[in-house]
Amino acid sequence: MTVVRGGAVADVDTVLQGREWPASRPRTATALAAVLRNRIALGGLPPGTRLPTERELAASLGVSRNTVREALRRLADDGLVTTTLGRSGGTRVREAPPEHASRESIAAGFRRTIEEYMQYRAAIEPLAARLAARNAEPAEVRELVGLLREPAPDLATYHRLDSRLHASIARASRNSVLGEAVERAREEMFVRGNVLWLRTNWSAVYPGDDAVRDAFGAEHREVVAAIEAGDADAAEEAMRRHLAEAHRQFLRLLDAPEHG
Repeated sequence: MTVVRGGAVADVDTVLQGREWPASRPRTATALAAVLRNRIALGGLPPGTRLPTERELAASLGVSRNTVREALRRLADDGLVTTTLGRSGGTRVREAPPEHASRESIAAGFRRTIEEYMQYRAAIEPLAARLAARNAEPAEVRELVGLLREPAPDLATYHRLDSRLHASIARASRNSVLGEAVERAREEMFVRGNVLWLRTNWSAVYPGDDAVRDAFGAEHREVVAAIEAGDADAAEEAMRRHLAEAHRQFLRLLDAPEHG
């Protein structure tokens, strides 16, 4: 898997990784913006990543440059990317929130929606874990176990691994509607929240230098172990506990002081 770190230049394959772009898909600005929004929201394109040029995206995806330009404009309007001119310019995933938006105003807006998103996730993701315990193929279980062993030295890596694991569990459920719902819920929840986290002092949740590194495996180990054991009841309950704790963490972060 290609890992894109902040400041790197993403190629087209990296931009589309994990998202289909079939010939039958409507090749519109809306569709392309949705792909890019998903990748940004779920950690695949970290802050600072420079996207391929309009020409490269258009040629690779079989769309016009106007379509690419409109998709990028929509992302810019959402505060997700910024474009600069010059030899070192281009379109990059935004490093920081818009200057006119204070952390307090962003947090206030996010607080209004976090409850609903987490209630929705609590309704669908425990079921996904239950079905994954019943239906996961051995290769899928190995993937989940392998994810727990990957290092998470920083928050960007944690977020990327977290998104991959939850999406992999949903796919292993063998329910495509449920899998799409899980990914969409996470995308819509994080696409705005990521702007907030950039200004958050994460020591409110993960105190100490080693806390983030150790958190990913510790927070998901029970869920994966239950799926590996084929214990549907345990997998469902472990996911329910994990989401409840994640909800509490989000609320603590909303009250945390601004980083730096």
